[in-house]
Amino acid sequence: MRLKWSHMTFVLLILAMLALAACGDSGATSGNKSQGQSNGNGDPTSFDASKQYTINFWEAFATGANKKVLESLTKQYTDKHPNVKINLQAYDSYTTLQTKLNASIAAKNPPAIAQVYENWAMQYKQNDNIVSLQPYISGKNGLSSSEMSDFYPSLLKDGQIDGQQYMMPFNKSDEVLYYNADLLKKMGIEPPKSMSELIVDLAKVTKSDGSQWGLSLTPSVDEWSILYKALGGKDFVSSDGQKSAFAQGGNKAFAKSALETLAPLVKAGAVHVTKQYAWQNDFASQKSVFALATVASYSFLQASIKGAFAFNEAAIPAGPAGQYTVLYGTNLSLFKGVSDDTRAVAWDYLKFLISKDANTTFVQKTGYLPIRQSVFNSDAMNSYYSKFPARKVGSEQINNAFVASFQPGWQKCRDEITNDYTSVLSGQSSADAALSKMEQQCNDALAQ
Repeated sequence: MRLKWSHMTFVLLILAMLALAACGDSGATSGNKSQGQSNGNGDPTSFDASKQYTINFWEAFATGANKKVLESLTKQYTDKHPNVKINLQAYDSYTTLQTKLNASIAAKNPPAIAQVYENWAMQYKQNDNIVSLQPYISGKNGLSSSEMSDFYPSLLKDGQIDGQQYMMPFNKSDEVLYYNADLLKKMGIEPPKSMSELIVDLAKVTKSDGSQWGLSLTPSVDEWSILYKALGGKDFVSSDGQKSAFAQGGNKAFAKSALETLAPLVKAGAVHVTKQYAWQNDFASQKSVFALATVASYSFLQASIKGAFAFNEAAIPAGPAGQYTVLYGTNLSLFKGVSDDTRAVAWDYLKFLISKDANTTFVQKTGYLPIRQSVFNSDAMNSYYSKFPARKVGSEQINNAFVASFQPGWQKCRDEITNDYTSVLSGQSSADAALSKMEQQCNDALAQ
C-alpha cells in the first residue's frame, strides 16, 4: 500500500505542475498582470495583439486645429490597430485638465496617458503616480539610440526628472514676436532684434489718437521671466527648491527692471494691456502692430486674419544678457493605476504620436515646434518653410528656450508673479512693492 500511495502522489504532483504551468502561460498572454509587475518576459512594452484594449488619453485640445489634427492622427492609429480604442478626453483648459487628473489619481482611476506640464510630473513622480519611461524606451517595442538622439536634446532634458525620462515631448512651443509685416514694410521698419530696438519701434508705430498701439499684451509671468533672463537674471528658484532666487543678490535688480521695462510704454499708450485672448482680436483687427505669444497661436491668428494682411514671426528681441524665450507646451506621461498591458498599448500610441510622420503633420497643422531634428530638416518641412519662412523662427531659438522651474509650488508662483506684473504695468503697484510680494508668496508656495 505504501508504494501504491507514493506512485499516486507522484502522478498527482505531475498533473498539478502541468496545470500550474498552463495557468502561468494563460496569464502571460492575457496581459492581466497586476500593477507593479512587468509584462510577459519582463518586457513592459509587450501586450497581446489579439486582445481588445481601451486607452484613455486626457488632453486639452478641445477646439480648433489642435482638436482636428489630434483626432485625425488618432484615427490613423486606430485604423492600423483595430483592436485598440482611444478615448480622447478633451478638457477646456490645462487648469481643468490638472484638476481632473488630480481627482482621478485620488480616486485611483487615472487615465493611461495624459498631457502634463513639468511641475505636474514632478509632483506625480514624488507621489509615485507616473512611471519612468526608461524601461519602455529600452523595451522590444521601444526607441533605439538613434531615434532618441533624433529628438532635440533640450526637449528630452525637459522631460527628465532625477536623470530619468518620465515625459516625452509632444506639443512644444516657445514665445515669439508676431508683427504686421505689411505695415512694417510700409513704414520701412525691420523687425527688431534687440529690446532697445523694440521699445523704439513700439513708440514709432503708435498713433497719437489712440487708434493704433505698438503692442497688445495680456501680461503673464512668461513675459516677465524673459525680460528677467535677457537683462541678466539667473535662477528663479533656489537649488534646494525651497525658496525663490529671483529677488536674492544680484538677481534682485534684474527682477525689478523686468517689472518696470514696459510700464512707461503702457502709460504712454504704446502698449495696450488686455485680458485673456483679447490681444488676438487687437492684432487681427490691426489695432496693434506687434504681439508676444507662442508659436502655437499662429493657427488661431491665421484663422482670424483670413489673409487680410501679411503677418510674420520674429525671435524675441535680445537683451544685454542675450536672447531668451520661454519653452511652452506639454509632454506625455504614462500613469500608474492601469494594467501593465493597457499601459504598454498606451506607450505604443505615444510612440506613434511622437513619430516623424505624425509630428510632421502635427507641426504643419498646428504651428507647434518640431520635436525631432529629422522633422525640421525633412523635405516636407523645407517645402512648408519655403511657403511660410517665418515659421522656422520658433525652432531656430529653441536652444535659448527655458522652463523657469519644475517645482510643484512654482505654479502658485506663476500666478502670483502674473498678478503682480500686471499691477505694475497698470500703475496699481510699484515695482518694489510687487517684487516684495512676489518673493514672499513664492517662498510660501515653494515651502509647502
